[in-house]
Parts: sequence; C-alpha cells; structure tokens
Amino acid sequence: MGKYSVPPEIRAMRPEGTQVKRQGDHFYAYETSSTKKKVELSDGSFVWKTVTKSGKCLGSITMKDGFIPNNNMVSDDSITVLEYGNYALALKSEETLRLLKGSFNQIYVAAVITVVNGFTYMKDMKEIFDESFLSLEFPDVHVGETALSTLYENLGRRGGRAAKFQQSLIDASSKRIAFDGHVIACTSEKNDLSEFGYKAAKLNSPQINWMTAYDVESGMPLANEMFSGSHPDKTSIQQFFERFSFKDTLFIVDRGFNTDTDKKLMSGNGNAYIVPMIHGRKDYGRIHEKIKFDKRKNFIYDKDGYSSLIYYQEFKGDGVRYLAYVDTTRQSAERKTYVKNMQEGKKGYSEEGMMESEKDFGLFLLETSDTNKNAREIFCDYKSRWGIETFYNYVDNIVDFNALYQQDYCKTQGLSFVIQIAGMVFKEVKEIVESTKSSAKSSMRILKGLKLSKEKGVWKMKNATKEKRSLAEKTGITLTPNITSPA
Repeated sequence: MGKYSVPPEIRAMRPEGTQVKRQGDHFYAYETSSTKKKVELSDGSFVWKTVTKSGKCLGSITMKDGFIPNNNMVSDDSITVLEYGNYALALKSEETLRLLKGSFNQIYVAAVITVVNGFTYMKDMKEIFDESFLSLEFPDVHVGETALSTLYENLGRRGGRAAKFQQSLIDASSKRIAFDGHVIACTSEKNDLSEFGYKAAKLNSPQINWMTAYDVESGMPLANEMFSGSHPDKTSIQQFFERFSFKDTLFIVDRGFNTDTDKKLMSGNGNAYIVPMIHGRKDYGRIHEKIKFDKRKNFIYDKDGYSSLIYYQEFKGDGVRYLAYVDTTRQSAERKTYVKNMQEGKKGYSEEGMMESEKDFGLFLLETSDTNKNAREIFCDYKSRWGIETFYNYVDNIVDFNALYQQDYCKTQGLSFVIQIAGMVFKEVKEIVESTKSSAKSSMRILKGLKLSKEKGVWKMKNATKEKRSLAEKTGITLTPNITSPA
C-alpha cells in the first residue's frame, strides 16, 4: 500500500460529505465542498469540471472505533445560538404557508432556506435548518438529504398533490397570466432533460428549459415544469395545457408563442391572448405597410416611474385584432442610440439605414383575440408581462438558480416546485418591506444580525442594535420571543 493511500475499510467509515487523508499511520476526515468550474480548452471550447475543496478536520478514523469526532465538534442538541432575524422575516409569508395547508411543510422550509440563503443543495439543508429559527418553528420537519431526496423524487414521480396545488393557484388567480420559458445550464450529462438548446453557444453547456405560468396582477408564480433543453417554448406550453385547466383567462406571451397551434390553445374555453407579431411574416408586412398614425388617437402610459405618450392604430383580422403602437419616449431613445452608433462608425449604421429603420423606432405590433378591451387596456396588459421577467431575474440573481448539477429527472421536477414556492415566499417578503423603503435583500442582510441565544433553557434575543430593532418593528418581527426549550 502506498505511503498516502487510504484503505477501503477506512473510507467506508467516513461521514457523508467528507474525504479521508492519511498522515503517517493515522487517518482524518475533512469537510469537502464541490463546485462546477468552466474551463477553457486549447481549442477555445469550454468544459465543466468538478473542483473539490477540503475544509476543516472533523475527526479521526480508526479500524477499531470507526469515526471519532473532535472534542470541539458541536452536536445537534448543543447548539446555543440560532440565526433569527432573516428567518423571522421570511416566515412572515403566512399566506404562502396557509395555501400549502400543512401538506408541504418540508417544501416550505426548503423554500424559506432558499429565500434566505439562495440556491441550496439538499446535502446542506439540515445544517442550515438546525442552526436557524426554523428548527424551533418546525421541530417535526425533516430536511436531511435522504428525506428531501425522497420528497423531491415523490413530487416528480407522483406529482398529483403538487399539480392539484398549482391548479388551485390558477383557479384563484387574476386570470391574467404570462407564460415564458427560462434556460438553466445543466452540467450533468446523466440528466434526461439536459440537452443542447438554442442558448448552447452562450452557455457552453447543455441546458434545461423551465416553463412558468405567472399571475401578472398578483406577482405570483402559479405553476412550472422542467422540459428538455431542446424543447422550444411553443411546444412546452402545449404540455401545460394538457396538465392544467384554464378558463376565462387572458394569456400575455412573447413572440415565441405566436404559432397557430398555441394561439388556438389560448383561445378556447373563454380564453384570449395577446402576442407580439413576428417580423418577416406576411401578416406583419401587411399591417406594417398600412401604419399611418393619427395623432388624435393617443393615451398616456404611466407606470412605475415610466411615462410616455403612446399613439395607436387598430386593424381587423380574421377573428383577431392587430394593434400598432408607437411609444414616443422609446422612439426618441432608439433614434438617439442609432445616431450615436452611426457617428461612431459602427458597422450596419448609416443615414440610409436610419431612414429605413425610422418607422420601427418605438414600435409595438400586437395581435390579440380579446374583443372587449380598448387599445389602451391591451397595451397596458401587454406591458404588465414584464413581471415574469422580474421573477426570472430574482431566480437568476438572488436565488442564484442559473446552473444545475442534477441527474434525476423526477428530483429535478421536485426542485422546480421548491423554487416556485420560494418565489411565493419572496413575493410576500417584498410586500412586507415596501413600507420600509428597503429592498427584501437589504432587509435580510440587516436582520441577519439578530440572533437567539439559549440561556438556562430559554431562547433570548441578542445583538438587537438600533438599526435592527427599528427594521424588526417596522416589519412586525418580535424582539422578545422567549421560547423555552430543554436546557
């Protein structure tokens, strides 16, 4: 046996998530963490490689006694300080918990951890749970890797309960729903969903496509599902209609759903749609050449700090309406950008090109099967679709759910449900902190300093500085929990 080799009998006794190192005749277990790193090859292409790092030494391993933890290791029942403030804020999401009706407490806890900590792997959930206020609020919930793995598996394989919950959200929604797909890099070659798709060049890896139905009025994600990376949005939505029922609903979608099949799906059962027209198609060209705005037909669009004068023109189609809009504020900005690029000599920008492009500056061409709303209402409905982009921005940049190393199909579907619930929790947190003029992320950061310390069996508040105390009071977080537990 080599000088630094480890016998298989010793490796078999190491705790999960550790690696064994040999020092002379002794063996020690060290914490490990793995991350994916994108590595550029000599030919300019990229591959994803697993990088494993060693952490602190947790103890020794002997053939006689197995794993022997260090004396300074803290066991689960000896934790005397808990993370409080940020979790107490996340747990103000009482409506989400009420909607779950106790059926998904494990999922709710996993979602809260995701909101507070960002995307978290199953193997790390229990340690975070044990060291947080969640362990006092949900003492009977099990979030160990095995328990969560089984739960995610069941959510994906026996998805009846999750689908029923999502259908209840759809039924209770504002009936103004945006659909959109979102790409997540997936570096696991063994995942059945992981395939190269339309963003392969940008990601340099296979991808998974994630479809979400989103209530534009309430800001709540209603349902989602993972699809193969090669699956286009226009096909994924068809499976959504097979899985869920929609009635008297207005669908607000992007041009990727402008197909005859999708529009037919979105028109039945009292439903209607708004979708951008696609440049290059015959109907687009036919409408585009007829545009001649009457400036007496206008309205002011004013929302979220953005204000603009909008001119509009309407055309009738075969059972549908075509609406042309020019956003004068956007028109001016696009004209200014074109002139700047032309002056800088950028390729493709010229005076002749500007004359050809002028008609398209600030232009929106929309098709809708809604026969009741006026032009202004249709425009405002379409602009409200931006909420789903905000949701995906949250998923990408706050939850940090933009790359995945997951192999199992069913567990991947279960994970997507967790992220949906996290989105619901985060929505409530945002609404709670609105009056404080602080963002949800900043509030979490400030309140993270509030701790609970166990003294003679009673958990008491610690580190309640003036800033933290003020924010806690504004958001309804109690500073005197005094929860009693065994000493």
